[in-house]
Amino acid sequence: MKVILAEKPSVARDIARVLGANQKKDGWLEGNGYQVTWAYGHLVTIVEPSVMCQDWGGKWKFSQLPMIPQEFQLTSSQSGNKQFNVISKLFNDCEEIINATDAGREGELIFRWIYKHSKCQKPFKRLWISDLTDASIQAGLDALYNGQEFDHLGESAQCRAFSDWIVGLNATRAYSISNGQLYTVGRVQTPTLALIVNRQKLIDGFEKCYYYELYAKTKNVDFRWENIDGFKMENMDKAEELKKRLQGKDGKIVNIKVSSKNTNPPQLFDLTLLQKECNEKFGYTAQETLEYAQDLYEKQKLISYPRTESRHLSENLRPELPAILRSAPDNLKEIAAKAIESIESGHTLGKNHINDKKLTDHHAIIPTKKKLQGSLDSKHENVYMLVQKRFISIFYPDFVEEVTEIIMHIDQEIFKFKGARPTDMGWRVIYQKPDMNKAKGSDEKPDPDNDQKSAADQYSVKQEVIDMMNAQFIKGQVLEIDALEIQKKETSAPKPFTDGTLLNAMKYIGKQVDDETLAIHLKDQGLGTQATRATIIERLIRSKYIVRKGKSLLPTKKGIQLIETVIPDLKSPELTAQWEQKLSEINDGNLKDSDFMDEIKLFTENVIAVIKNSDFSKGSAGDKIIFGTCPKCGKGQVYEGKKSYYCSRYREGCQFVLWATIASKKLEHDQVKKIIKDRKSDLIKGFTSKKGQPFNAVVELDADFKTKFLF
Repeated sequence: MKVILAEKPSVARDIARVLGANQKKDGWLEGNGYQVTWAYGHLVTIVEPSVMCQDWGGKWKFSQLPMIPQEFQLTSSQSGNKQFNVISKLFNDCEEIINATDAGREGELIFRWIYKHSKCQKPFKRLWISDLTDASIQAGLDALYNGQEFDHLGESAQCRAFSDWIVGLNATRAYSISNGQLYTVGRVQTPTLALIVNRQKLIDGFEKCYYYELYAKTKNVDFRWENIDGFKMENMDKAEELKKRLQGKDGKIVNIKVSSKNTNPPQLFDLTLLQKECNEKFGYTAQETLEYAQDLYEKQKLISYPRTESRHLSENLRPELPAILRSAPDNLKEIAAKAIESIESGHTLGKNHINDKKLTDHHAIIPTKKKLQGSLDSKHENVYMLVQKRFISIFYPDFVEEVTEIIMHIDQEIFKFKGARPTDMGWRVIYQKPDMNKAKGSDEKPDPDNDQKSAADQYSVKQEVIDMMNAQFIKGQVLEIDALEIQKKETSAPKPFTDGTLLNAMKYIGKQVDDETLAIHLKDQGLGTQATRATIIERLIRSKYIVRKGKSLLPTKKGIQLIETVIPDLKSPELTAQWEQKLSEINDGNLKDSDFMDEIKLFTENVIAVIKNSDFSKGSAGDKIIFGTCPKCGKGQVYEGKKSYYCSRYREGCQFVLWATIASKKLEHDQVKKIIKDRKSDLIKGFTSKKGQPFNAVVELDADFKTKFLF
């Protein structure tokens, strides 16, 4: 009997259907010599720290740190224990095992940990496919890989999980102990938070600057002044002086240059680009787009594997492309037919779209050969239409514009006009018709305004270009200037990150690195992976480090404080991207996993040593103001709670409490700080006795650090 393990029940059902394994069992499907079973994602995980070492349990203490396991122990999740036992028995009783988890790093880890925890030592094979259509599943089963070919991928996945555990748990405990409240720190999430916080600092520190542009209007066309330094004048007086000098003088056309500009069809989608486009066009979060795309891949079988880093196709897929085009939905049938005609007339895709050297584990996101039957809900359909139109567009010719640049002199000062008009719509024609935005049978009407917001939007000629064409300028022509106008403009502040722009920054983190050599090295590396970046954003929101306001991602006080508190290496995109590079080297077999883990352990030991020997108690802690050193224990910091002020070392047993309201009088912050510092206040007015009589008094802390009044 052959056992196949899928990552989810739905995928297991698809594989079982292809194999004819139709007998339902308790936790698997059986038939034709196969037993097809499934996990529920990460069915096996790392045990709690206290299980690996008893000293790591209980209250968090610096004496427990660093926590570096000699060997990581695994356990099945409580909710999935029954299914794990099913898989374990099937593994150990069968003749052959086939790993059919998702074809990527996380999928490989899911299988490897289940395999290891079941104490199975049998050889296994690997099913590696990019879509879940019946044809692809059968083709993959007919060409299984030896499981050992993916050992390096498994090592890379395990190193990622172990390093996240070691760095994350140790740093989280250290900073939580130091600050008296929970601060979660992560190998990837903290540098990502730093991007958001640093962007907000740029916004907060932005000072608006004004600049001035001078325009000369003739024949209803505006020419803009410029010189070798550009077209902006920072001084209004300079602009006024120039305008005054040129007033009443004619202009002369000294040069007219007409050129052609070609814009290639855009590259295909990887996950980040798809998420970015869906965020811009429809306002979907990164997580929502991932979920919709995953459904289209896994449940509908309409698109290929979405968690891909690649924007290219493989050469061996080239013969399949016409069949994919023929499966386009009815509303795209006409433009797909023209793409097929293009192929049949000899058009071939270049390296911008088909390039084996640019492939990662999977090719770009494209439609499958399965034709849409019926309709999808609007959210899934929006994503599907983006993928379909992007795929069809790559078979169309370039978008071509005629670019006209006219130079006019007024008293030797240069004024320019530049504009463009389309001469061949090429691939942009796909985005011209609103009725192409929705598949036949859709439950939502197309929104042409939304469709204009992407890079591949509808195109219209600007009025200024029409005016220029109507003017019919001629070189050497002398023109009367109808008006000289100074336009006051202002610089714009940086914009907050959105899901789309943050994903882009995470993917191309090398551009955020100041070191040029390192930036080149990290050009193809990023923070996290296609599969994890959306999760990181949502985790930052759940941890209350950031909030989503409209499309914007904004840091909270807690998030800002964490970034101000943590040591540079923990928030460094350079270091995290270097680790991602090394994980890739492990995957490629160019670095030993043990060498990487030794580096992670040494790094963590150094981080804990720095935190232990540093003072992180100055200033505020997240949303909490520090009111001073605890007068009782002398070590913790006093924070404000809902009804009282308390010591940050309450976990260690300090029971200091100062009530926020005493005798019907709510203490002012300055009064609290005075009591904390000197153990007594100045005279405070406005107390009310139990009998309702007003009184004034000094508040003092007695020998037991309880409050008493001095009259």
